[in-house]
Amino acid sequence: MKHFLIAAVIFFITISSFSQSHKEDITKNAQAYYDHMTNQNFDGVLDYMYPKVFDFASREQMKAGMEQMLNAPDMKIEFVSNDVTRVSNEIEVDQIIYAAVYYNSKMRMTFLSEKDATEEDQKGFLEFMKTTMDSQFGEENVTSDVKTMSLVVNMDADMFAIKDPKYNGWKFMGNDDSMKQLVNAIVPESVRTELLKEK
Repeated sequence: MKHFLIAAVIFFITISSFSQSHKEDITKNAQAYYDHMTNQNFDGVLDYMYPKVFDFASREQMKAGMEQMLNAPDMKIEFVSNDVTRVSNEIEVDQIIYAAVYYNSKMRMTFLSEKDATEEDQKGFLEFMKTTMDSQFGEENVTSDVKTMSLVVNMDADMFAIKDPKYNGWKFMGNDDSMKQLVNAIVPESVRTELLKEK
Protein backbone atom coordinates (compact mmCIF):
# COMPACT_ATOMS: atom_id res chain seq x y z
CA MET A 1 0.00 0.00 0.00
CA LYS A 2 2.84 2.34 0.92
CA HIS A 3 4.58 1.67 -2.40
CA PHE A 4 1.32 2.30 -4.25
CA LEU A 5 0.91 5.68 -2.51
CA ILE A 6 4.47 6.69 -3.35
CA ALA A 7 3.97 5.64 -6.99
CA ALA A 8 0.67 7.54 -7.17
CA VAL A 9 2.28 10.70 -5.73
CA ILE A 10 5.20 10.49 -8.18
CA PHE A 11 2.76 9.95 -11.06
CA PHE A 12 0.69 12.95 -9.97
CA ILE A 13 3.78 15.17 -9.66
CA THR A 14 5.02 14.03 -13.09
CA ILE A 15 1.66 14.78 -14.72
CA SER A 16 1.42 18.11 -12.90
CA SER A 17 4.96 19.08 -13.94
CA PHE A 18 4.28 18.12 -17.55
CA SER A 19 1.09 20.18 -17.57
CA GLN A 20 2.92 23.12 -16.04
CA SER A 21 5.82 22.86 -18.50
CA HIS A 22 3.53 22.82 -21.56
CA LYS A 23 1.72 25.88 -20.22
CA GLU A 24 5.00 27.70 -19.62
CA ASP A 25 6.23 26.75 -23.10
CA ILE A 26 3.00 27.97 -24.73
CA THR A 27 3.02 31.18 -22.66
CA LYS A 28 6.62 31.95 -23.68
CA ASN A 29 5.91 31.38 -27.38
CA ALA A 30 2.55 33.18 -27.30
CA GLN A 31 4.18 36.19 -25.64
CA ALA A 32 6.86 36.25 -28.37
CA TYR A 33 4.05 36.12 -30.97
CA TYR A 34 2.25 39.03 -29.27
CA ASP A 35 5.47 41.03 -28.93
CA HIS A 36 5.93 40.76 -32.69
CA MET A 37 2.36 42.03 -33.09
CA THR A 38 2.95 44.94 -30.69
CA ASN A 39 6.13 45.87 -32.58
CA GLN A 40 4.41 45.37 -35.95
CA ASN A 41 6.97 42.78 -36.97
CA PHE A 42 4.63 41.06 -39.41
CA ASP A 43 7.12 38.43 -40.57
CA GLY A 44 7.64 37.45 -36.94
CA VAL A 45 3.86 37.19 -36.44
CA LEU A 46 3.50 35.01 -39.54
CA ASP A 47 6.36 32.72 -38.43
CA TYR A 48 4.26 31.86 -35.36
CA MET A 49 0.99 31.48 -37.25
CA TYR A 50 -0.29 27.94 -37.85
CA PRO A 51 0.87 27.23 -41.46
CA LYS A 52 -2.42 25.57 -42.52
CA VAL A 53 -3.94 29.06 -42.44
CA PHE A 54 -1.88 29.81 -45.55
CA ASP A 55 -3.86 27.17 -47.46
CA PHE A 56 -6.78 29.61 -47.31
CA ALA A 57 -4.86 32.88 -47.75
CA SER A 58 -1.20 33.04 -48.74
CA ARG A 59 1.46 34.34 -46.38
CA GLU A 60 1.95 37.32 -48.71
CA GLN A 61 -1.79 38.11 -48.65
CA MET A 62 -1.88 37.86 -44.85
CA LYS A 63 1.10 40.20 -44.51
CA ALA A 64 -0.39 42.72 -46.94
CA GLY A 65 -3.70 42.58 -45.04
CA MET A 66 -2.01 43.27 -41.70
CA GLU A 67 0.03 46.13 -43.14
CA GLN A 68 -3.08 47.64 -44.71
CA MET A 69 -5.15 47.29 -41.53
CA LEU A 70 -2.54 48.70 -39.15
CA ASN A 71 -1.23 51.48 -41.40
CA ALA A 72 -4.31 52.78 -43.20
CA PRO A 73 -4.15 56.44 -44.31
CA ASP A 74 -7.29 57.39 -42.35
CA MET A 75 -6.65 55.44 -39.16
CA LYS A 76 -3.54 54.10 -37.44
CA ILE A 77 -3.88 51.02 -35.23
CA GLU A 78 -1.24 50.19 -32.62
CA PHE A 79 -1.10 47.45 -30.01
CA VAL A 80 -0.13 49.07 -26.72
CA SER A 81 0.21 45.68 -25.03
CA ASN A 82 -0.71 42.01 -25.41
CA ASP A 83 -0.36 39.82 -22.32
CA VAL A 84 -1.12 36.13 -21.81
CA THR A 85 -3.42 35.67 -18.81
CA ARG A 86 -4.13 31.92 -18.89
CA VAL A 87 -3.44 28.72 -20.82
CA SER A 88 -5.83 25.75 -20.81
CA ASN A 89 -4.94 22.10 -20.47
CA GLU A 90 -4.01 20.42 -23.72
CA ILE A 91 -5.94 18.00 -25.92
CA GLU A 92 -4.36 15.63 -28.44
CA VAL A 93 -6.27 14.54 -31.55
CA ASP A 94 -4.61 12.65 -34.43
CA GLN A 95 -1.14 13.42 -33.03
CA ILE A 96 -1.84 17.17 -33.01
CA ILE A 97 -1.86 18.90 -29.62
CA TYR A 98 -4.20 21.83 -28.99
CA ALA A 99 -4.59 24.33 -26.15
CA ALA A 100 -6.48 27.59 -25.67
CA VAL A 101 -4.58 30.77 -24.85
CA TYR A 102 -6.42 33.60 -23.11
CA TYR A 103 -4.94 37.08 -23.29
CA ASN A 104 -5.55 40.75 -22.61
CA SER A 105 -4.96 43.22 -25.41
CA LYS A 106 -4.86 47.02 -25.43
CA MET A 107 -5.21 48.62 -28.84
CA ARG A 108 -4.93 52.30 -29.76
CA MET A 109 -6.79 53.69 -32.78
CA THR A 110 -5.69 57.14 -33.95
CA PHE A 111 -8.03 58.85 -36.40
CA LEU A 112 -5.70 60.59 -38.85
CA SER A 113 -8.54 61.65 -41.13
CA GLU A 114 -9.75 64.11 -38.47
CA LYS A 115 -6.44 65.86 -37.72
CA ASP A 116 -7.36 69.00 -39.71
CA ALA A 117 -10.98 69.20 -38.51
CA THR A 118 -12.15 71.87 -36.06
CA GLU A 119 -11.88 71.09 -32.36
CA GLU A 120 -15.67 70.82 -32.13
CA ASP A 121 -15.84 68.40 -35.05
CA GLN A 122 -12.99 66.34 -33.61
CA LYS A 123 -14.77 66.08 -30.29
CA GLY A 124 -18.05 65.08 -31.95
CA PHE A 125 -16.34 62.47 -34.13
CA LEU A 126 -14.47 60.96 -31.19
CA GLU A 127 -17.63 60.81 -29.06
CA PHE A 128 -19.43 59.04 -31.91
CA MET A 129 -16.59 56.52 -32.33
CA LYS A 130 -16.39 55.93 -28.58
CA THR A 131 -20.12 55.21 -28.40
CA THR A 132 -19.71 52.72 -31.25
CA MET A 133 -16.80 51.00 -29.51
CA ASP A 134 -18.58 51.10 -26.13
CA SER A 135 -21.39 49.00 -27.57
CA GLN A 136 -18.92 46.37 -28.77
CA PHE A 137 -16.38 46.24 -25.93
CA GLY A 138 -18.16 47.86 -22.97
CA GLU A 139 -17.96 51.48 -21.85
CA GLU A 140 -15.45 50.66 -19.10
CA ASN A 141 -13.03 49.21 -21.70
CA VAL A 142 -12.81 52.24 -24.00
CA THR A 143 -10.99 55.49 -23.22
CA SER A 144 -10.69 58.53 -25.50
CA ASP A 145 -8.12 61.30 -25.89
CA VAL A 146 -9.17 64.30 -27.96
CA LYS A 147 -5.61 65.75 -27.96
CA THR A 148 -4.29 62.77 -29.90
CA MET A 149 -7.62 61.94 -31.59
CA SER A 150 -7.37 58.39 -30.36
CA LEU A 151 -9.27 55.65 -28.56
CA VAL A 152 -7.68 52.92 -26.47
CA VAL A 153 -9.65 49.67 -26.35
CA ASN A 154 -9.01 47.10 -23.62
CA MET A 155 -10.24 43.61 -24.46
CA ASP A 156 -9.92 40.01 -23.34
CA ALA A 157 -9.68 37.46 -26.13
CA ASP A 158 -8.49 33.95 -26.87
CA MET A 159 -6.70 31.96 -29.54
CA PHE A 160 -5.58 28.39 -30.17
CA ALA A 161 -2.06 27.06 -29.65
CA ILE A 162 -1.33 24.11 -31.94
CA LYS A 163 1.60 21.70 -31.89
CA ASP A 164 1.59 19.75 -35.13
CA PRO A 165 4.43 17.25 -35.81
CA LYS A 166 4.57 18.62 -39.38
CA TYR A 167 5.87 21.94 -38.05
CA ASN A 168 8.44 23.10 -35.53
CA GLY A 169 7.16 24.17 -32.09
CA TRP A 170 3.90 25.81 -31.05
CA LYS A 171 1.92 27.73 -33.66
CA PHE A 172 -1.10 29.98 -33.11
CA MET A 173 -4.49 30.78 -34.59
CA GLY A 174 -6.72 33.69 -33.62
CA ASN A 175 -10.26 32.90 -32.52
CA ASP A 176 -12.16 36.09 -33.29
CA ASP A 177 -15.16 36.48 -35.60
CA SER A 178 -12.98 37.27 -38.62
CA MET A 179 -11.17 33.91 -38.22
CA LYS A 180 -14.26 31.81 -37.47
CA GLN A 181 -14.45 30.09 -40.87
CA LEU A 182 -10.74 29.18 -40.75
CA VAL A 183 -10.92 28.00 -37.15
CA ASN A 184 -13.93 25.80 -37.89
CA ALA A 185 -12.13 24.28 -40.88
CA ILE A 186 -8.87 23.57 -39.03
CA VAL A 187 -9.65 22.94 -35.34
CA PRO A 188 -11.99 19.95 -34.70
CA GLU A 189 -15.33 20.89 -33.16
CA SER A 190 -14.78 18.56 -30.19
CA VAL A 191 -11.51 20.35 -29.44
CA ARG A 192 -13.07 23.82 -29.70
CA THR A 193 -15.92 22.82 -27.41
CA GLU A 194 -13.69 21.26 -24.77
CA LEU A 195 -11.00 23.96 -24.72
CA LEU A 196 -13.39 26.90 -24.65
CA LYS A 197 -15.93 25.50 -22.17
CA GLU A 198 -14.49 27.71 -19.40
CA LYS A 199 -14.51 30.81 -21.58
